[in-house]
Amino acid sequence: MGYIYYQNTKLFIPVYSNYPQEWINNKKMIRNRSMCFYALLFASCFLLFAVPALAMAEEEGYPMLQYDAQRTGNVSGIAPETATILWQSGEKTSGCIQAGPLVSDGRVYISTWWSSGMGVKGNGTDALYCLNEGTGEEIWNNTDVYGASTAAIADGKLFVGTHRGNITCVNVTSGETEWSKKIEENPSWYGVASSPLVVEDLVYVLSFSDGTLHTFSFDGATLGNFSTGGKIFCYTSPSAYGDKIFFAGNNEGQHALYCLDLNTSEEVWNFPTETEIRGSPTIWGDKELVFFTTKYIYGKPYKLYAVNITTGEEVWNVTHHSSRASPALSYGKLYVGGSSVDTTFYCYDALNGSLKWKNEEMGGAIDSSPVVADGKVYFGTNEVDGTIYALNADNGSKLWNYTLHIPEGFGGGFNIASQPAISDSTLFIGVDNVGVLAFRDTTFWDGEVTLTENSTVNVTAHNSGVSYEINQTTALGALDAAAEAGGFKYAISDEWYTSYGSFMVDSIAGKASDPVTWDGWLYWVNYPNDPMPAVGTNLYEVEDGDVVTYYYGGMSTTPDNSSMVIRLQVHLP
Repeated sequence: MGYIYYQNTKLFIPVYSNYPQEWINNKKMIRNRSMCFYALLFASCFLLFAVPALAMAEEEGYPMLQYDAQRTGNVSGIAPETATILWQSGEKTSGCIQAGPLVSDGRVYISTWWSSGMGVKGNGTDALYCLNEGTGEEIWNNTDVYGASTAAIADGKLFVGTHRGNITCVNVTSGETEWSKKIEENPSWYGVASSPLVVEDLVYVLSFSDGTLHTFSFDGATLGNFSTGGKIFCYTSPSAYGDKIFFAGNNEGQHALYCLDLNTSEEVWNFPTETEIRGSPTIWGDKELVFFTTKYIYGKPYKLYAVNITTGEEVWNVTHHSSRASPALSYGKLYVGGSSVDTTFYCYDALNGSLKWKNEEMGGAIDSSPVVADGKVYFGTNEVDGTIYALNADNGSKLWNYTLHIPEGFGGGFNIASQPAISDSTLFIGVDNVGVLAFRDTTFWDGEVTLTENSTVNVTAHNSGVSYEINQTTALGALDAAAEAGGFKYAISDEWYTSYGSFMVDSIAGKASDPVTWDGWLYWVNYPNDPMPAVGTNLYEVEDGDVVTYYYGGMSTTPDNSSMVIRLQVHLP
């Protein structure tokens, strides 16, 4: 028995994680305790896992438009296999959403615009929103910052274009504006809809009325610009690889893709096109190729191009009815959707432009730049009843789709022009008049982990920064192996380690303990055949053939009714 302090309240409950070592080593003894014992144990284990989680130092999950500076849209890790909704954001976010979400440190960031009267209940509000990654609940909003620009995040700062024609820096923790610079003197309808690009400690962004690439330091100092002089597509954004940056320009009516040297800001080459460049350039650095599309105008060439990034010479092109979307690149394949003239989704061989497959099931323009993860490609359609699609990345077959049907008599549409983002096995995407939708499979990860007896792994407590050596053949060691295999993260706390020798699992894949509901992470070995373990995860020694289940919930939750489950099948060679 012992005392626990929770939010300054002294609680008297049984604490079983400091049982005698012979009990810990003998699972049979623990499993044969009475059911009354386990009723008390469940309560104590629940408290162990549901204490407030401290700030986690997880890496950025989806930091900019199409994930990286090359704008590939290629993401590692697990992605949803089903159209299972995790959450929908609140009514205030139900405006016009043409920006894509960002994900970082358990938060989702999204901008809305033209929101007055939007949403089924008419409550849409223009703002930059910060949402809880696990629940979709609002953390903060900044009503001075709104627009169609997908932000970029780095060093605790969020850089985003605004409807008023500014490039703005916002503190990611507080939501307060740190600085804002006017770069678009003729913001028109769009403002700065270009998405900023962060390369090392510099920020690059385009103004559309004059085709100018602007460069800023993180503290807002203007470091230069390169102007092509003419109007370009408002949604196009720069991309970069190595010592080069690529962007759309227009010199006295001659549209072109420009390549500048990042070190000198001097032009390396430009590739002229008959019509304006759409979307953003996508780069395959290993093969020295940059891909981009041009606008469909009857009687003129409208293409998907591949150009050598060193010489600026054309490598191949195919005719393509481009939308505002950019291509995605993954494992030598290029993925891109068509406009309302051709609502087909295409996959090309990125080396030579040959068609690998196409899917003609879509009914609206594919203005949503695709993202590829876990053998699947995701995007949305820009039509009244917008649809989110997941296709097999290898053959184009439809794996699932989720259509949003407008209510009878509703005057707006559930159009999707937002770019999807994937982080922590969750798909995030914005929808007009709806807000942000998050999709995640209930069974988050299910697989085998191979553990080695008499070996250890190092784990670091996120609250203290202290590292510990634990046996790999523990339930926590199994979680560590699964995280490496599945490409997800977890966080532990050592707040009670000195007193009880146990770690608390505070977060898995961005899903953190809830200090309000006390919901948190629990684990069960060989559910439902064996009782719930009586010790912390770092003390429970697993055996060959054990099934370790981590699941999220509260007092009455089991793996059967949990909102998120991780199932590990243990193999000891």
